[in-house]
Amino acid sequence: MEEKYSICTFPFNAAQISMQGEVFVCCPPWCNNYSFGNIYEQTFDEIWNGERAKEFRRQFINNDYKYCNLDLCVKDCSQNIVPSENAPKPKTFIFCYDSTCNVKCIFCRSCHQKQDLSYFDEHMDEIISNMLENAENVVLSGVGEALFSPHSRKLIKRISEMFPNIKFSLISNGILCDEENLKQLGIIDKLLSITVSLHAVKKATYDKLVKNGDFDKVMKNLKFLSELKCLGKLDRFILNFVVTSYNFKEMADYVKMAEELGATVGFLELLKLETNEDVFEKLNICSENHPKYNDFVKVMKNPIFRSGKCTINDTMLNIKRNGFLKNLTLIYNNFIKIKRK
Repeated sequence: MEEKYSICTFPFNAAQISMQGEVFVCCPPWCNNYSFGNIYEQTFDEIWNGERAKEFRRQFINNDYKYCNLDLCVKDCSQNIVPSENAPKPKTFIFCYDSTCNVKCIFCRSCHQKQDLSYFDEHMDEIISNMLENAENVVLSGVGEALFSPHSRKLIKRISEMFPNIKFSLISNGILCDEENLKQLGIIDKLLSITVSLHAVKKATYDKLVKNGDFDKVMKNLKFLSELKCLGKLDRFILNFVVTSYNFKEMADYVKMAEELGATVGFLELLKLETNEDVFEKLNICSENHPKYNDFVKVMKNPIFRSGKCTINDTMLNIKRNGFLKNLTLIYNNFIKIKRK
């Protein structure tokens, strides 16, 4: 009898398509941007059990994790499975290639590139029928707002029509997560999870982070989603929070708010992406070179972050306070920088 190991399941039953057509198994920074292949260059069948896919899966057999960024990974998807080089087609498929969005988060990409989605539009049924052969769950979107994009709305409807048993997981900014939209798309009774990226408890903080947003509407929709969860129409309800220098003091209250709504929290470390260098430096509170870093360390000592009410990576959980002299130097340098401006 083969021995089972508690390992990450993504490389064996999950796939996602990026904006460039690359096939990843999880968030690209978590796997050091290791791609199995590109759907513009190969068929999905060739990619999924191709040599790059096999090489990636071998690390779980060898227990060396050489392609994973374990500092960023939240390690939230481990199960007891038998690792192998080959895998059947994914049970979970993540479509995160459509960056169309109705808001602009200041820590997101400096500009949303205009995309040519004609390939996906022209071959939508062919793509769906091939890739989703074994799928039980489809996730949208991660890079844009699926409930806003005409293309993604069409994709949701076609998947729902062609595979009526598939469940949906939405990653959204929450503005359009209302009953009317979910009914229009025909998925209000086909929801596995909804993740809303709110990033704040206070409207003033939200408005700093999310341009063209609508805090009051999102809060109203969160109550609606909470009711869906209570009625058993939503298996998982998650509130995401990208940690920055603007919002880190609201982290504990965010967990408490989520608990009242029947949701869990996902804390995410700020990623560089194509964010302006000055903006990234100003917002990256996880850096020990940030002048407010020690304040962040104090916040992270709250036991609520280790209570199982949220997922958070080891980097944030295990940060340590800067020494007095280094912290004083950072504050002084920041003061000089501001004076020069």
